[in-house]
Amino acid sequence: MTNNIAIVKTETPFSGLGRMIDAEMLKLRKRQMTWVLLSILVGIIIIVNLILLAVSKTNLQTASGTRIQNIQNLLGLPYAIPFALALITSFGALLAIILTASSMGNEYNWKTIRLTLISSESRFKLLVAKLISLGILILIGMLIAVVVGFLMGLITTALGGYVFSFSFFTGSYAWAQFLQFWRTFFIIIPFALLGFLMAIVGRSAMPGIATGIGVLFLEEIITAFMRLAGGWIANVPNYLLNANVTAITDLNNLPKGFGGGFGNGGTSYVLPSLLHAFLTLGIYSVAFLVLSFYLFRKRDVTG
Repeated sequence: MTNNIAIVKTETPFSGLGRMIDAEMLKLRKRQMTWVLLSILVGIIIIVNLILLAVSKTNLQTASGTRIQNIQNLLGLPYAIPFALALITSFGALLAIILTASSMGNEYNWKTIRLTLISSESRFKLLVAKLISLGILILIGMLIAVVVGFLMGLITTALGGYVFSFSFFTGSYAWAQFLQFWRTFFIIIPFALLGFLMAIVGRSAMPGIATGIGVLFLEEIITAFMRLAGGWIANVPNYLLNANVTAITDLNNLPKGFGGGFGNGGTSYVLPSLLHAFLTLGIYSVAFLVLSFYLFRKRDVTG
């Protein structure tokens, strides 16, 4: 007598997710835009450091000489990593918006969204796979940019004739840069998710890119007028993105005049507390994420 034993395979909400992440990673690696964006980020770090080195050799300075000293500080090894992270906060956020919006929006632009859904187990898993793969690539890009920034610090230190010493690299310094690396990633997340959301809303990459970049650069101008208005309107910027980003990037401890998330160091207004900043950016990130999943699940897919 033979016993037939039936083996039941249990499916979980995340079954097959690893395969889908691998597929998304492969698509992103094969796309030329991914490498172009990485090259732009690396190129910006190299060019900015070389420009600062050239400026530091001129006689351009304030009456007290503070500006030239600040530039020389940035070119020294102790500030190489913090300065690279500051550049990643500004330009990396912009490139992350383009990457995330294109990853989702191009599925509509190239008319591949239906085929992608057919080959996926669910819409939920598709978005999770896309977001995880995008997060991994953004982290890899950030790490490469930090390494390039430190190498440029070595080069500018040698060319500028500055102090060539690694005594600053203590355990506390390494820990501070580790934390700032993850804080920088945390800052980029809401902008990237906004681009991702608007690509779904507009069913194209362009609405995501335009909205994300618009918020990234225009919010500072708009909030400046809000602060001038006074009253309760002056407090509204504390609940938007830019002021909270600046509150976190100030932990980078760059020389005065080079702080701030998007070039707005030395602010004349009181920044939100760190707890307020982290909570506000976290709430925006969760809101953009939830809206992305809700709209993608409910709306009919065209293309």
